[in-house]
Amino acid sequence: MAYIDLHTHSVYSEGALSCRELLGAASKYGIKVLSLTDHNVIDGVPEITRLAEEHKIKIIPGVEIYTRHQNKGFHLLGYNFKPGKTVLADSLIVLQADHQQKVRQTVAELIKQGFIINAESLFSGPSRYLGVVHLIKELEKNPANLKKMEVELPPAENNYFGKVYHYFGYGQPAYLPQSELPTAEAIDIIKKSGGLAVLAHPGQQLTFEEDPIIGDLIKNQLDGLEVLSPYHNWRQVEHYQKMALDNNLIITGGSDYHTDVDISKKELIKKQWDYFKVPYEIYKNLNRNLN
Repeated sequence: MAYIDLHTHSVYSEGALSCRELLGAASKYGIKVLSLTDHNVIDGVPEITRLAEEHKIKIIPGVEIYTRHQNKGFHLLGYNFKPGKTVLADSLIVLQADHQQKVRQTVAELIKQGFIINAESLFSGPSRYLGVVHLIKELEKNPANLKKMEVELPPAENNYFGKVYHYFGYGQPAYLPQSELPTAEAIDIIKKSGGLAVLAHPGQQLTFEEDPIIGDLIKNQLDGLEVLSPYHNWRQVEHYQKMALDNNLIITGGSDYHTDVDISKKELIKKQWDYFKVPYEIYKNLNRNLN
């Protein structure tokens, strides 16, 4: 069987795998079409496109942009945009610079709290958009930081998500906000760069009663909905598929792969691709729009 995945991440943003490793893993699961959609970053697209020939995997250039509309955060997927210098590429450079400044402020606050951080090591990695995952990994490199967290966190919360909420959650001194664009502006930027704009996992951000928000984005030239997502239950899949068909929108799907699931070290299912598969038929439908 052939499958696709139109929502994946690499070390260029907050993913754990290099482009080569991501392709190798995808190939083992029969994925024939893949889009690298790093957060606010397209630097990995040329590399993964070049390497994909070895695995006979079709690459669709992609990106996932953090956006905001009506005071709600939305993730907007951009597909098949033009390479090189475009308004999209220029806008992402601005977002990356803004976010790096926010990361530096967060690092300064962590040091103020008594943590030991090697900033040079943190900023010299492959990621062009550092996230909380990078900060936690950097903290965990130092035994003194581990001891500090053992003292400050209850045993049940001394895990990845516990650290996220305790140190980086909204309202905390080291809170790390995302760098965002207005959603309508991001749609326009993607389309002016020759791409298609698709709303990622709408069911994660919206209830069915908030469908008019999607209707508003459709008026702003939204091209599609990510209907098949591990964030959606079957009722949501049906709902957003019907919405897409009723509004002549593209239907896409992807795993939002960042890394294997191994939080407690006891997980029986560690890869999204073991339980979540997007059928090749979705690509056939999308391809008509790409062409």
